[in-house]
Amino acid sequence: MRLLFVIDCLGSGGAQRQMVNLALGLTARGHRVEFFLYYPQFDHFSGSLVQTGIPIHACEKRSRFSTKPLVELYRLIRREEFDVVLSFLSTPSFYSEICGCGCGSKNFRLIVSERSVYTSDSLPPSHWLLQQAHRLADYITVNSHHQRERMERLFPWMRRKITTIYNGVDLGTFKPLDPPAYRATTPVNLLALGTVVSKKNAIGLIRGLHHYHDKFKASCKVCWAGKVSHNDESRREFYAAQKLIFELGLQDHWIWLGERKDVPELLRSCDALIHPSFYEGLPNAICEALACGRPVLAGNVCDHPRLVQDGLTGFLFDPSNPTAIAAAILRFAELNKEDRNDMGRQARLLAERELSLDVYVSRYEKLFQTILNINRLNAKE
Repeated sequence: MRLLFVIDCLGSGGAQRQMVNLALGLTARGHRVEFFLYYPQFDHFSGSLVQTGIPIHACEKRSRFSTKPLVELYRLIRREEFDVVLSFLSTPSFYSEICGCGCGSKNFRLIVSERSVYTSDSLPPSHWLLQQAHRLADYITVNSHHQRERMERLFPWMRRKITTIYNGVDLGTFKPLDPPAYRATTPVNLLALGTVVSKKNAIGLIRGLHHYHDKFKASCKVCWAGKVSHNDESRREFYAAQKLIFELGLQDHWIWLGERKDVPELLRSCDALIHPSFYEGLPNAICEALACGRPVLAGNVCDHPRLVQDGLTGFLFDPSNPTAIAAAILRFAELNKEDRNDMGRQARLLAERELSLDVYVSRYEKLFQTILNINRLNAKE
């Protein structure tokens, strides 16, 4: 198959990582994959594509309302013969849908993928319109059952062409130490992974950490690895979090690690991952922690309960309640070495069963082949 992958950039986001992983996996299986993107300056993952020989068609988008990427994508699709066009994220999907419509009786099949979740059943008009544009797609994928169920409820016409495909993790890169390093350390060493934005809830975690120290008279250290984006919202969140850390006297218990490329090593060196987000699609951080045999403490939201089975692979908490966050940390801290060992082992088993890169690539490959076969059958009739 000849495949075109459409996305905004190759920066360090979760959607970008998943699309690159998929491209590499499909290329290894003999398929031809190409990329189209419009923010080439963000190139965190470009090296692996270049090294593998995957072509990247870049068109720089110089302003928010520029139509240049749309025009260039349309020209590329008209000029080349792709079997499938796959787009991740809202704007790239909208561009692809418009191009598919403009191509008339197109020969390619278009699959769009939602990578986040609705934060409310009352969608803003712009978001509602983007969802309606999915009528122009042949199929829709999402990376969480929670989001698929909400989309089907709000847009019943999607039910015939939507499916859940979980993210994939490279289990060879993200793996436990051998022998596993399960410790009962004091202080508890927790790792948080994610861009510093309000939905990731660093503020709530800081308050939970303070409550843990103040009420339980115990010690815990949090290392937060993730970038502060250039946008105002991310910078405001970082400055507010930093101010709160100083106000609560937590300077010795909180470390900002910034954007990192050694995530597997960070996961293997921590006692557990803590993930306090208010909402998620399917977070790479949790998937990768499970693959590394790390227990996970996470907010009881979206698909998290399917991954973090309370008491088996980690603990769940209410992310809006700092007391609940502190209580989850305490539950983990009180585990003995054998219990932590077993929790880490169960985490790895779940990752091998549900989150392997091979399973992820196979599910997309099967979807592409199924849609193309349906198209061929319809063409014969």
